[in-house]
Amino acid sequence: MLLDVKSLTKRFGGLTAVSNVAFGIERGEIIGIFGPNGSGKTTTLSLIAGILKPTSGVILWKGNDISNLSPFEVAQQGLVKTFQNPQLFPELTVVEHMRIACHLHIKRELGIGRLRTLIGGMPVGLDRLLEQKIDQVLALCRLSSQRNEHAAALSYGGEKMLGVAMGMLCEPELLLLDEPASGLGHDEIANLDAVLRDLKSHGVTLCIIDHKVGFLGRLADRSIALHHGAVIASGKTSDVLADESVVAAYLGKKHA
Repeated sequence: MLLDVKSLTKRFGGLTAVSNVAFGIERGEIIGIFGPNGSGKTTTLSLIAGILKPTSGVILWKGNDISNLSPFEVAQQGLVKTFQNPQLFPELTVVEHMRIACHLHIKRELGIGRLRTLIGGMPVGLDRLLEQKIDQVLALCRLSSQRNEHAAALSYGGEKMLGVAMGMLCEPELLLLDEPASGLGHDEIANLDAVLRDLKSHGVTLCIIDHKVGFLGRLADRSIALHHGAVIASGKTSDVLADESVVAAYLGKKHA
């Protein structure tokens, strides 16, 4: 199993945001996490990515405990999280953002020797390799035509896709996506759907949280539903969405 979450709990003072959550992700899957506002979805992803530390429970990555690693160390392991609202630099272009996102690859290649690039520049072979990777990811994320646009000129959908592209340059084995479809129009969601399916075909495992049930319902192989921080249903996505407890969590008991 690629990721195995066991009895994951997170408390903020007297508030329990995540309670005894357990699930696994196999390589090559697209996993959806559903739940209304306040159900613990983003907190769960933040715990897995090392942004938050669990109060109790264990997060196993390829059988190794990563529960107490920093976000940078988790990303180095091949587990990368995107954010609902990417924090971009409006004055930088798309391709300049992509170069920033190459930092993990540079560290893997050069180690401490990367400090020499501050004086002597990037080794020619590595620079060419990174440019090739940038071109490939921009094409995969349908951003090639916008490579020289400033971030300030991108649509909201373009900003979110740039966040996905930057995550991909970190070479994830598992990409955690936080509300990638929120705020997007119909055509942008269709584009996002196609991009995420292409990512899967290129060997990336995906775990996605989103409020757009139709979008995630079509995409996810399996799903987990959260409510008040606890798992209330898991399994085949269509079965999870039809579960009475999930319907009640979203629409109220009279609709279940």
